Amino acid sequence: MALLSYSTRREKWLMLGGLISAGVAGLAMPVWLLLLAKSLETFNNLGKLINSVGGDAAVEILKDQLYQLCWSFAVVGFVSLLSGSVYVSIWTYTGERQSLRIREKFVHSAFRQDAKWFDARGDPQELPTLATNALERINDAIGRTLADAFANLLSAVCCLAVAIGLNAPLALIMLCMLPVIAICVALVSCYMRKRSGQALEIFASAGAFATEVISGIKTIASLSAERWSANKYEGMAREAQKHSIWSGYLSKLTSGIMGVLFYITYTIAFLFGTEQVANTLEVEESKPLNPFYCMINYCGISGSEVMVCIYGVILCAQFFSLMSPAIQAVNLGRIAAADIFGAINHTPDIDSSSDEDGAKIENYQGGIELNRVAFAYPSRPDDLIFRDLSLAIGPGQAVALVGPSGSGE
Repeated sequence: MALLSYSTRREKWLMLGGLISAGVAGLAMPVWLLLLAKSLETFNNLGKLINSVGGDAAVEILKDQLYQLCWSFAVVGFVSLLSGSVYVSIWTYTGERQSLRIREKFVHSAFRQDAKWFDARGDPQELPTLATNALERINDAIGRTLADAFANLLSAVCCLAVAIGLNAPLALIMLCMLPVIAICVALVSCYMRKRSGQALEIFASAGAFATEVISGIKTIASLSAERWSANKYEGMAREAQKHSIWSGYLSKLTSGIMGVLFYITYTIAFLFGTEQVANTLEVEESKPLNPFYCMINYCGISGSEVMVCIYGVILCAQFFSLMSPAIQAVNLGRIAAADIFGAINHTPDIDSSSDEDGAKIENYQGGIELNRVAFAYPSRPDDLIFRDLSLAIGPGQAVALVGPSGSGE
């Protein structure tokens, strides 16, 4: 993966161990679901135990089973806590190390670039703000985000497998609503990302304007333009704030849509599950006293299986939704990495940091001679600054170039 290309071999082994630990943490919730199904089934069978072995014996059997379940829950919780702490610590550590390494390489690369590289990037005042935002996005993408996404994916898949294993018809009915939820969330998320991108662009322009004003504060003060500068910056900040507010509004709208659709799904699931349990009671009353009957015939669905199946599908949807911020962070990190890594890997035509490239002149006299030179900025190749310029400057000679702003002096 390109985002992890600046990690060392030791960090890669650590991240692999972190992924294994994240997988263990992701399996904790499906195991908890199975234990929950067993505990609910124990309570459901309490009446049968009382009828078969008596009240006191049934209570003792129930206590033993509950003690076993409590210890099982404790073990699962401890393993989940330990594995979660391990993978978060590992991926946070490796992410910070890689982020620091990328920052150092970017700064080193930016210092050795030529004027052509800076001119092609637009306004130089926006470069610090854009670089800061891009490096923060890369840091978010290569930190614990990837491990969180892996753990949530494993939890979602295994919770769905448990739900289908316990009650396949009910689980499949509930799954029919997931595409509808996904489509609605995807449509709103597209507009949300658009608004967020516009806010970032305006914030970058506002940061560049503030840097320019502060660097030239003497000129601003001499022209009494403080109020104008403040009003312009405030207008840009308010424009960015408007896009940020819309992004937050769309984010909460997404949560509301998901909530409404989830409650509709719950209603349908409970109605269908109630019918399953009612049919099960009829089957249990009519089935013969044959221990092998349920192996070849349908014996119905218990209430515990219905509840755990519904809960399993709900957890599956929640874990999939928890992957959305991680996927978005990774996508934004990849977009930022294309720019940052491109700058790191870019070698200028004239590399001032290289000791090997280029000719070395032993006795340099300091003379400069231009013979019919044409020049245009890389960002405006069709707009020639000058053409056929010939100029000779001798050693120690002082030369002044005079012209209007933008003429290429």
